[in-house]
Amino acid sequence: MPDKKVYITRRIPQPGIDKLKEVFEIDHYDSDEAIPHDVLVKAMKAKRYDALLCMLTDTIDHEVIEAAGPQLKIVATMSVGFEHINLEVCRNHNIMVANTPGVSTDSVAELTATLLLMTARRTPEGVDAVRNGEWGLWKPMWLCGVELTGRTLGIYGLGRIG
Repeated sequence: MPDKKVYITRRIPQPGIDKLKEVFEIDHYDSDEAIPHDVLVKAMKAKRYDALLCMLTDTIDHEVIEAAGPQLKIVATMSVGFEHINLEVCRNHNIMVANTPGVSTDSVAELTATLLLMTARRTPEGVDAVRNGEWGLWKPMWLCGVELTGRTLGIYGLGRIG
């Protein structure tokens, strides 16, 4: 059995668990819902964990870090952002912080393209019409939307997506 311990604040996909089990003894909050802050503090006090894998909904503050004890070496978040982690407290305790900066790039770009097409073709209105029993005989001007053929589309933004 590995001598290092990790606490995971939520259920994660099995391949992630399998990878972590190669190095760590694993404990986790067995839910798809966010762990309550007081439950996380109690869990961190109950055992001395070397690593904490958290989610963007978990507040990793002074109370959590103090409860974890001096052997905690890393807080890794399964998110792009890390504003939910008190970086100063981690720095003061020599705890490394890691995030997953590219984890959602493709899915956000795909969702953006989907929403663009749905808006142009008025898909949500069509879905509502079907649900409300308004769908009937074809009408030449009903829910036509905007054709994108021959149009130029520009995406303005910063970073990997825009």
